[in-house]
Order: sequence, then structure tokens, then C-alpha cells
Amino acid sequence: MKIEVRYIVSFFPMILAVGVLYGTFNNKIEALEKEVSSISDMKTDVAIIKEKIIWMEEYMIKVLEDPIR
Repeated sequence: MKIEVRYIVSFFPMILAVGVLYGTFNNKIEALEKEVSSISDMKTDVAIIKEKIIWMEEYMIKVLEDPIR
């Protein structure tokens, strides 16, 4: 069984394409992971802000009901 060089060379573009696709998808997945992380941080920040706004509303209602305080 003799393997000719032209058969081996014909596989190089396919191997190169697989490598490029792997690199591209790997970069996109890493970017997506960073985006998900930042969205998670934003959700936490929004929850904290929401709690503070609720506290401020309750405080303002108490002050308006009892201004002598």
C-alpha cells in the first residue's frame, strides 16, 4: 500500500479549515462567557438599586405621614 503525497496534501486545506473554525468558535465562546458574566453583574446591581429605591420610598412615605419626626 503506497500513499501518494498528493492525497496527503489534499487533506491540508481541510485540516486548516477545521483549525480556523475551532479558533473562531473558541473566541466567540469566550466572548459570550464574558458577556454572560457582565449581565449577571448588572442583574446584581439592578437588584441592589431596586432595594434602595424601595427603602427610599418607604422612608419618604413615613416622613410625609409623620413630619415632626
